[in-house]
Amino acid sequence: MTDSFYSENELRNLGLKSFGNNVLISRKCSIYNAHEIVLGNNVRIDDFSLLSGNISIGNYVHISAYGALYRKAGIKIGNFCGMSPRSTIFSASDDFNGDFMISPMVPSDLVHLKTGPVEMMNYSQLGTNTVVMPSVTIKEGAVCGAYSLVLKDCEEWTVNFGIPCRFYKNRSRKCKELSEQNNLT
Repeated sequence: MTDSFYSENELRNLGLKSFGNNVLISRKCSIYNAHEIVLGNNVRIDDFSLLSGNISIGNYVHISAYGALYRKAGIKIGNFCGMSPRSTIFSASDDFNGDFMISPMVPSDLVHLKTGPVEMMNYSQLGTNTVVMPSVTIKEGAVCGAYSLVLKDCEEWTVNFGIPCRFYKNRSRKCKELSEQNNLT
């Protein structure tokens, strides 16, 4: 199984800004602007994921297959977080109203982007096929269910889902207690 992931020496050669211990990045992951990417300890990034610079990932984080992080305005993922398969985070989005062009290949003065940093705080999780748009904070312990479109902040320790994503119920804090009881940091 470890042959599927970069070795520690290979991780150094990727040119990451920094990375901790027990970092497993699939050899099939695409990485752009690696010099802007910070990875903590116990991070796993699976096949066909895409990371594009100005990304900070904490400890005990799993990005499942086909996860995508588009960083124009920055993305921060806290500790004990996860992205289920095919989840995507956008910190920039084109304006589709027709008044501007849409493409990274046209001059920048002809496009209009909505940009804003995205943060997943500690113990937060994205369900499969969830899309997070710019300027959103998934607060501590909040989870977004499968196929959600997250357009605004999700409050602490809540379960949220839908298109658009909205509050469903409060979430247990037991996972935080478990990490503290077992001295995981």
